[in-house]
Amino acid sequence: MDLLISFDTEDFATPESMDAALFWVRELDARGIRGCFQLVGEVVRRAHSTGREDLLTALASHEIDFHTDYHSVHPTHPEAVENMSLEQGMRWVLQHEAPCFEALYRTFGRAPVSYCKPGDSWTPATLLAMGAAGIEVFCDSPFNPAPGRPLWYGGMLCCTYDLAFDSFYADNDAEEARFKAEFEKRSAPMGDGGVMCVYTHPNMLVTRAFWDEAYFKGRQYPPEQCPPAPLRAPEKIGKLKDRVRRLLDWLKARPGVRWVDYATVYAEHSRKRRNLAALLDECGLKPGEEGRLPLREPDGTTYLKAEAFRSMKYTWPIYPAEFTGRALFDQARLLAWTSGKAERA
Repeated sequence: MDLLISFDTEDFATPESMDAALFWVRELDARGIRGCFQLVGEVVRRAHSTGREDLLTALASHEIDFHTDYHSVHPTHPEAVENMSLEQGMRWVLQHEAPCFEALYRTFGRAPVSYCKPGDSWTPATLLAMGAAGIEVFCDSPFNPAPGRPLWYGGMLCCTYDLAFDSFYADNDAEEARFKAEFEKRSAPMGDGGVMCVYTHPNMLVTRAFWDEAYFKGRQYPPEQCPPAPLRAPEKIGKLKDRVRRLLDWLKARPGVRWVDYATVYAEHSRKRRNLAALLDECGLKPGEEGRLPLREPDGTTYLKAEAFRSMKYTWPIYPAEFTGRALFDQARLLAWTSGKAERA
């Protein structure tokens, strides 16, 4: 089984979160594991402005991925593009996210590999925009018809998030055994050819709550005024770090596990690609015309069925109470024709 470890590196409001990210990098390096770091643009800019070049230098040997420019700052992608066409929505996303691309290119000198949605904040226009910008993988995808098996949708190779370290941070010695049991349970159906992702939010190693509660229910805060998250007690942080070290050692020792990154998963699931270039060719469109991909009612033959979209809802507590985004899932359903089973090359 292939195993990824992915990090939603998003907390720009709490300075101690950068220490937590650096802890993870150093623990991975000590074990020869390459992590996938989903970076928020403002985190990278804050690292530069606060003299945390040590973190950026350490991150450079790992995979660099894309987690939007400001994560939870309103408007989120669904809020902004809810009533737009695909073409209009793509334009908004590319313009809105340009500073994040600039920060990543300037800092690391290479393109991000995957896109990770903040919360459940994704839209069809977002995926097409990411593909048009050269990103090939959608991680933490909401689609999971076959556990451990990537699939194509919206021109992206879609992979799921499967097990979170943060879910096992309770002050209880049984949490370690519970993580191991859950890993075994979730990995078993994937088999030898499966792809599994364990993930975490580095900030949660040191904070008692998510940093972005300030933005819940549509609340507005200028990013520079976002309050820091409350911190855990130092002794609690020390215990969690020891727990993480033991779990990483346990994962590293698992038989039949190969550690990979999203770039490797993409390269090895490239047979019969339905990436954005292939979709444009199929529809007789040219680069730059991604927003003109047709919207078609599913005919029952697509890999992703219409029912998969009808049951979807936006539930992230960031959204204003009146927001539903239902039109976006209808739009997503009309792109079900882009879906397909990914096959190893």
